[in-house]
Amino acid sequence: MRTFVLSDIHGYYNIFLKMLEKIRFSDDDFMYVIGDVIDRGDQGIAIIRDLMQRKNVEMFLGNHELMMLNAIDYQRRKKQGLVQEDPFDDHLTPYELWTHPANGGNQTFDDFYGLSQKEQDEIEVFLRGLRLIKRVKVGGHSFHLSHSYSVDYRFGKELFFKDVTPKQAERIVWDSLFEQDGDPFVEPEVYSFGYKSDTYVVGHIFTQRLNHVDEKGRGMIYKKKKFRGYRVIDLDCGMALNNRSSRLGCMILETGEEFYVPLYDS
Repeated sequence: MRTFVLSDIHGYYNIFLKMLEKIRFSDDDFMYVIGDVIDRGDQGIAIIRDLMQRKNVEMFLGNHELMMLNAIDYQRRKKQGLVQEDPFDDHLTPYELWTHPANGGNQTFDDFYGLSQKEQDEIEVFLRGLRLIKRVKVGGHSFHLSHSYSVDYRFGKELFFKDVTPKQAERIVWDSLFEQDGDPFVEPEVYSFGYKSDTYVVGHIFTQRLNHVDEKGRGMIYKKKKFRGYRVIDLDCGMALNNRSSRLGCMILETGEEFYVPLYDS
């Protein structure tokens, strides 16, 4: 059995299927997809529905799925007359945040609300039941899987969306070690997370922002043994950018072997 992990497919279902073909994914393997399967590309709902049927693939909640859930809840409350709009409030509503051009949720929104009510309910229940964090032991080493961040307390092996506060969920899927102040390669005086010895495997921040690219400028999986005091792996190779640097990255936890499928052929 091989254990694969990837992140940030961002609506490109065809690229995900190419990745499964490239790695020869079989019923004997297992895969963790650690968030942001929707938005920007136009096949996000198709990816969710695919993952819902796969017994050997586990999806985690990302910030784009959290935006989707918040928007669904907002639209429901608005329909029930429970939302009072303030014309002087310049904050984005959950719907406006999700469908803002910076987040690219318009197609996902249209596809979701084009489904039957039964299908919408099934997807919402599925998303609300997802994990935020899971700690898995492979080859004697513990990997901490989440879309982007963690919490400052010990929680055992896993943490579900339904078991945390909205603020905690927001922090886990939006915050990042890569966006903290200070020199990331200096040993910190205080460790932010509960498990110092884990390897933190994340997505969310595309590695092009970390200047971690190949000779053609394409995103590469980022690995550091000491980054703000932790071992970190960033799998997001820039599918959200929708340009020729964009690739879907995938890694085998047992061996560290990397696989890539470009969004655009050379």
